[in-house]
Amino acid sequence: MTTAATSKKWGFRTVQIWVGILLVVLPVAYYAYQRYTIRHEDLKDFFALLDQRGYTPNIGLSGVFRPGNIIQVAEQGTDGKDHQLVTPLVVAWADKCFPTLTPRTLEFTLPEFQGQSSADLTLSGNMLSRMVPSLNLENSAASKYSLTLQNTRIQSYAKTDLSSQFSAPCVASLQTAIDGGDKIEWLRVVIEAIVADAVTLQVDWKDSASMQVREDLATKAGQTLSHTVTASNTSGSNSELKVAVTNNDTKSTTLSAKGFVIVGYRARPLQPVVAKEEAVLQVVMEIYTSGCP
Repeated sequence: MTTAATSKKWGFRTVQIWVGILLVVLPVAYYAYQRYTIRHEDLKDFFALLDQRGYTPNIGLSGVFRPGNIIQVAEQGTDGKDHQLVTPLVVAWADKCFPTLTPRTLEFTLPEFQGQSSADLTLSGNMLSRMVPSLNLENSAASKYSLTLQNTRIQSYAKTDLSSQFSAPCVASLQTAIDGGDKIEWLRVVIEAIVADAVTLQVDWKDSASMQVREDLATKAGQTLSHTVTASNTSGSNSELKVAVTNNDTKSTTLSAKGFVIVGYRARPLQPVVAKEEAVLQVVMEIYTSGCP
């Protein structure tokens, strides 16, 4: 075999090898791109994602929407008509209404994870300012900021888990509220919530930001973060609140807070069912499913 033929043969094999490598590398690179790059683009429309899955965003991350809580979503206005409340009110806590029941824990997944659990969820820019308006990070000193919710998951009850399972004290409280003028149509029971165990706020500073401005903004953000997580632990869970600065330099500041927070929720209407037992009429609350998906 001539030198030219040998060179041609090895050249052909080299091409084959490189083609084989590309066939292996390209799918892996595309998967990594999908998981780590497209992920951030998709999350720009996180509110649309919640809406598609039937969740209501929990603006402010308050603890009102724990699974099993009974909330009031409307009231009568001065015009005699029903009006939606900007912030729902807790009528009865889950541990009072369903003291023997515990919600199931399910994985919360995002479309780009292809069925895998996404334990951490990061909100940034406009998404973050919409979800936690009180952070108010639109400042000339901050170039970028994001909030990461850790161990994101779903806590859920099935519709039939709660039907007719309301405790006697809970039913008595609801009856008192209705006797006082509240309407059953105003009430909802939270059956599912997207929750997290901790939040981490990262603020990247502009080169022109002075030390005093950075400290002031970081202090205000820390206070807001502390208040947010504290407000999410108001149902008697006694979760210990821990807020700390985990990184602080001229480039960025990172604050972390451990505590139960709620990102979004699903709630269903109630309807009364009157049962006759030993000649005494008792009101038993049922989850109303007619017309609900």
